[in-house]
Amino acid sequence: MRPVKDAEILPAEAYISERFWAFEKHAIFAREWLCIGHVNEILNSGDHLPLVVAGEPIMMVRDDDGAVRVLSAVCQHRGHPMIGGVTEAPPAGACLNARRLVCPYHNWVYGLDGRLIGAPSMSETTPVSELRRQVRLPEIRSEIFHGLVFINFDKEAAPMGQSLAKLEKEFAGYRLERLIPGYVFEQKDLKWNWKLHHENALEPYHTDYVHKDYHTAVPADLTKFCDFEEGDGQVMRTTGFAADNGDLFEQSGHRRLPDIDGLSEEQRGRVCFVSIMPSVVIVLQPSFVTMTFLNPTAAGKLDSRRINFYSPAAAAVPDFDRIRKEQFEQMKIIIMQDQVTQTALQETYHSRYMPRGRLSHLETAITQLNQWIVHKYRRALADAPPAEIVK
Repeated sequence: MRPVKDAEILPAEAYISERFWAFEKHAIFAREWLCIGHVNEILNSGDHLPLVVAGEPIMMVRDDDGAVRVLSAVCQHRGHPMIGGVTEAPPAGACLNARRLVCPYHNWVYGLDGRLIGAPSMSETTPVSELRRQVRLPEIRSEIFHGLVFINFDKEAAPMGQSLAKLEKEFAGYRLERLIPGYVFEQKDLKWNWKLHHENALEPYHTDYVHKDYHTAVPADLTKFCDFEEGDGQVMRTTGFAADNGDLFEQSGHRRLPDIDGLSEEQRGRVCFVSIMPSVVIVLQPSFVTMTFLNPTAAGKLDSRRINFYSPAAAAVPDFDRIRKEQFEQMKIIIMQDQVTQTALQETYHSRYMPRGRLSHLETAITQLNQWIVHKYRRALADAPPAEIVK
């Protein structure tokens, strides 16, 4: 990797070209492990969370045995989506519960493991017993890492293996698999490229300016960037608190929730920002964790699902509901400030004067993100010529 002082950002076409986005869908989103959610979003048997990832309707399901599965949400009769249509669609991001999964179009019924159970009015053409042997909802490859659910649409892809090894120690202290989702904020049609979202989250250069008076608890000059090597699946940086017993939202006046049990003294004294490329940004704080799941839909457009996760001890605090709402309102100010800058930046990527800008040392993470991305581009190009990929 080139030194930050010599590095440049990616060319504008990588952010605005629909043809380049078609290449990325093949090179990255059809081949890499994508983080889609957390196991505690589906706590009980029968819980299923409908999602759309890389254009595919899917369901994250807790089956009869308590195992987490990820199934296609496309009925294998005539392709109608399993969620929505004839009946009123559920609220965005809503977890549903049922003992059986029923297609609203022709009432084909599936078990929580995807197997076909019933198909009305089919015996005249194909015995249901035969259909049961032949038909089931496709199950998508999945792995769970500290409670995070990953999928891969490539059946030949290698297991995640050691790509997230550097996160083992960090995540263990937060005991992510035990955390409880406490606030969900879903947004559609955000008007910037998915790479800009990762870049903005991981570089602190802008925080003292864009978030002036709202980000002072973690000033940019207390940032440390973590090492990145080829093969790593994450880019990380930490920023220390300006004061002892700090909190990113300490100026909001809310009561401080108890710290997550198991954190080291170092973890209690800083915030850790993690991008697990290409689909999730995680912010680890002493008292709660924020996860933002990204779903790009075009070169300059994406959907996001942002969830705050809390420890059982925090959820047991008597005024927990009030506190979490106050935290989110403070967080939302920062979110909206970022939306203004990201939308404006995406628009100017169309300018004929768009630079290949030089980077500050506070933007070191951008060079690491680009190293991950360019490696995936090169691997895809080595496997097939560009014309074959995007035709």
